[in-house]
Amino acid sequence: MSQISNRKQFCTFNKYGIHKGFYNDGDPRQALLNVRYTEFWEFPDDDEFPYWSAESLLCGSCNHFVVALYKLMGYSPYIIEGKNKKGFHAFCQIYRNRQWYYVDARGITSSFDEFMEGIKTFVTDEYTIRPVESDDIKGWEEDSNYNEEAYAFSEAVINKYRECYTFEKESFI
Repeated sequence: MSQISNRKQFCTFNKYGIHKGFYNDGDPRQALLNVRYTEFWEFPDDDEFPYWSAESLLCGSCNHFVVALYKLMGYSPYIIEGKNKKGFHAFCQIYRNRQWYYVDARGITSSFDEFMEGIKTFVTDEYTIRPVESDDIKGWEEDSNYNEEAYAFSEAVINKYRECYTFEKESFI
């Protein structure tokens, strides 16, 4: 089975969970680095432009990505933030078949431990999880000079790699 088609399937890992999407490539962060902005558009002549790859939608613009997931897929966006308020990660949660699933640019996982592996650099102390509020989105957009590009890139990645972010019964192995 090729990596692309394997991304479509929920695969069992360890004995504790299932995942799909770029998680199935082994190193989801590296897989996201291979999804280039230039797959969709010409790279702008801007030395500060932050979107070389989809990895920036995991680290740096996770907030834009989850707003796009909410818009396109209807998933509920959340924030996990350290009590020290120095870092956060935005993601979506889905509750299906008496199980929580965590969704971000890497795909979908049922393992909170696997989900946390990729974001420990942002949430380093005790944390809280709460729903994203409109004030959060407003603040994020005020802090970014590239909102339009971030949302467009997020939507393009979700649409091109939709199989990584969909939750369908037939995608279970």
